[in-house]
Amino acid sequence: MDFWAALWQEIGITLPHAVGVVVSSAVLYLAFTVVLRVWGQRLFANRSGSGLAVVLVLGAIIGRSMLGPSATLLGGLLCLATLLTLESAFGQGRRAGLFGHRRAVVVYVDGDFNRRALQRFHLDERVIWGRLRQAGVTSLDHVAALILETDGNLSVLRAGADVDPRLLTNVRGADRLLNS
Repeated sequence: MDFWAALWQEIGITLPHAVGVVVSSAVLYLAFTVVLRVWGQRLFANRSGSGLAVVLVLGAIIGRSMLGPSATLLGGLLCLATLLTLESAFGQGRRAGLFGHRRAVVVYVDGDFNRRALQRFHLDERVIWGRLRQAGVTSLDHVAALILETDGNLSVLRAGADVDPRLLTNVRGADRLLNS
């Protein structure tokens, strides 16, 4: 085998392998999107070691599965192009709410925790206290509410501030906050 044939075997791709990479990438992209849709807010809310490990392992398994039995340079580029194309097509729809994107959730209002939300997103008070410290909160009297955002971040609404109701659009439990 000459040099160019050997090089093509190492970095190239055959037509059946290319079709396999595109189909695998598309199916696994959609599967991973569903996983993140269902469990993403929970995985990102509790930034524990196990949550990070689960996300990393899922990503590694899916990434390896997309490339097929023999990962090559062109296979990787084709996989990347497929993922970017799918994200540009479906990613905008998720952000626009076309696919039922998760809503932010009020987890704390006026001294009371929403225990159901804490359980659902695997949060405990220790995580909340740490996030409040990171936000520079020195007293719970300064906190009117905490909102768990769809990306797992925690927004702190300060006590005594007038909250524009438009900021609470599509926030689960906002009615309780507005009525307090």
